[in-house]
Amino acid sequence: MQDEKKAADAIAREAKRTAAAGAVFAAAWAALGFGLSEVDVTVAGFPLWAVTSTVGVLAVGAVIAVCLACAAEDVPLAPHTGEEGVR
Repeated sequence: MQDEKKAADAIAREAKRTAAAGAVFAAAWAALGFGLSEVDVTVAGFPLWAVTSTVGVLAVGAVIAVCLACAAEDVPLAPHTGEEGVR
């Protein structure tokens, strides 16, 4: 019973981290895309908001993925049967 509670708590922590990462990603996308829409700067002929909302968001997503991977815990997902070797 105690192992099941620990696993459920770890899964809940992972879900909260992932939800927070999704919120950060959405905020970054909005800030880098819509937030820079009024800036009159071009990069290779494209407006700055187009570049930052693609390349910038890709970089933010990579950083978030690395952070999630570093914070991840090993959570056993197989059901515990009580007998060794039986699944």
